[in-house]
Amino acid sequence: MDHARFADGFSLNEARIGTVEGGESGVLVWKSDQLVAILTRIDEEEYATKGKWFLETGFGRLSGQHRNFDTIEEAVSWVGRHTFSDLACSAD
Repeated sequence: MDHARFADGFSLNEARIGTVEGGESGVLVWKSDQLVAILTRIDEEEYATKGKWFLETGFGRLSGQHRNFDTIEEAVSWVGRHTFSDLACSAD
């Protein structure tokens, strides 16, 4: 997934995110050369959402938002729609 291309202008870099001891699998979401979000993969067995993706943190318009997504593609698509005002659509 390293440098994988998704929506126009978006790319991802895999990273270990230090949210728990040992870190979690995650990705840095880039729009051109700007870091716009950090997503983590939900791996804990006790959660019904295991295998989904979580918006750990977002920047700019995404600041303070937290959501679960079924797939990485769904997550990046949502980030793309809500990152910049010219790309944003009505809230969903």
